[in-house]
Amino acid sequence: MSDKLNIWFKRFLDIALVIGMVIEITVPFGLRKAVDSVVFALGDATEYAEIKNNYLFAVISIMLAGAFSLLILFELRKMMKTVIEDNCFIHENVTSLYRMGNYAFAIAAIKILRNFVYFTPASIVVAAVFLFAGILSKVLAKVFDKAVNYKEENDLTI
Repeated sequence: MSDKLNIWFKRFLDIALVIGMVIEITVPFGLRKAVDSVVFALGDATEYAEIKNNYLFAVISIMLAGAFSLLILFELRKMMKTVIEDNCFIHENVTSLYRMGNYAFAIAAIKILRNFVYFTPASIVVAAVFLFAGILSKVLAKVFDKAVNYKEENDLTI
């Protein structure tokens, strides 16, 4: 059962990466259309009007956050492959966890900086979530590093 779940999750990550790339490519075009639709429906009093007023900055910040999110997905896919192969306590996974922490911190920084241009409560929540994820990833990297070292010591003993 566990192997099926791991394989299913790896496939989910594969699909998410492809969908994420498509969304990343369409942000400059799709964002304008989405914002125009919402502003038309709800009026200029919404936070979407601020996106419209700062469109270039919005596109750049969304695409940067999206790129870092895709990098996190890529690292997760690499790690899931090692889990499926039953060889997850390796230095490459430690490196992936450190990188994912860095990418999460970058997303948090982008979302926090964006609030200085135009504020949305959701961006604060997203920043907090990615800040927490970055810290968690760094802690897990340290745990994995210890586990890899113990595994290597045991492999040498045998």
